[in-house]
Amino acid sequence: MSEIWRILRDPRVSTTLVLAAVVVGGFALLGQGYRGAAATLFVPYQVPFVVSGAIAGLALVGAGLALLSIHLERTEAAQERREIAALQRDVLRLLARAPEARRRPSR
Repeated sequence: MSEIWRILRDPRVSTTLVLAAVVVGGFALLGQGYRGAAATLFVPYQVPFVVSGAIAGLALVGAGLALLSIHLERTEAAQERREIAALQRDVLRLLARAPEARRRPSR
C-alpha cells in the first residue's frame, strides 16, 4: 500500500491523473448536454443543455488535453535534461582520469 501512495505522491503522476480527470469530466458534461438536448424536440428548450453541457464540456476537454500535452512535454524535457547532465558528468569523469592521454602527441 505504501508503494501505491509513493507513486501517487509523485507530482508527475498526480498532475497527470488530475488532468485526465478534467478530460473525463468534460466528456461527462458533453454526454449530459446531449442527453438533455435529445430529450426535447423543441429547440428553445435544447439551447440551455447545449450551452451548459456541450460548450462547457468541449472547453474542459480542450483545456484538459492542452494542459496534459504541455505537462507531458515538460516532463519529457526534464528527463532529457537529467540524462544529458549524467552524460556530461560521465564524459568529464573520463577526461579527468586520462590526463596523460590528452598530453601525448599523436603518431
